[in-house]
Amino acid sequence: MRHVFILLGIYGVGLGLTLFGAYIDTDVPQSEHISLGMEIVCMSLIVFGLLTGIFYSLFFTFMGLKRILEQRFA
Repeated sequence: MRHVFILLGIYGVGLGLTLFGAYIDTDVPQSEHISLGMEIVCMSLIVFGLLTGIFYSLFFTFMGLKRILEQRFA
């Protein structure tokens, strides 16, 4: 259950970064709100995937290193 809150937090960070990027975008805004909404949803999912991959690769790497060090020095 702990991972659900971690994933929600990661998605919140991804959505925040996406909204910040859309806010500071200097291109001419599109007239269609559906297009802008779809762009924000897709970009937030891409950022979520990247952040999740980075987080869990570091998480499992450090968990494995901790297990190895505990076996070696225990």
